[in-house]
Amino acid sequence: MVEEQEQPLDANSRLKARVRATVPPRETSLFRKQADENLAVNDNLTTDDDLSLDQREEKLEEVIQAENPKPTLGTEAPQNLVSFTLRVEDTVDKGLKYLCTNESITKETFLEAAFLACSQNEQMMQQVLEIAKARRQLRRSAGILRRAESMTKYLPGNLT
Repeated sequence: MVEEQEQPLDANSRLKARVRATVPPRETSLFRKQADENLAVNDNLTTDDDLSLDQREEKLEEVIQAENPKPTLGTEAPQNLVSFTLRVEDTVDKGLKYLCTNESITKETFLEAAFLACSQNEQMMQQVLEIAKARRQLRRSAGILRRAESMTKYLPGNLT
């Protein structure tokens, strides 16, 4: 007698055991399709059949570069954005929000633009750094004072 293999009874096991169909990946890049179309239209001298795969890729890259020239510094599209928390004084935050709302920009883009402007003007960069160092020292002193006050609460004999 042939022993029958028992099927799992619960639905989860049957779903996990199921073999899923594979689908080949598709090209969804708009720039590649547009460049392919332009390459086919603009290429009057040779046909795609005359070119090797490497030559087609090189020609395609040339068309892409011609259609999308590199922007200048400061206006280029962000490649890798990094998220960070910005902690500022309440009055600075209110002023920054007001300015950014009126100009239809974000705090992050304002900070980026301010840094780019300062990096192009050494005198402005030095003024900003002097202010930043002074503010940093004030925050550091205030933090040390808060920590000392907090520690004195837990000293023996202090019941407040």
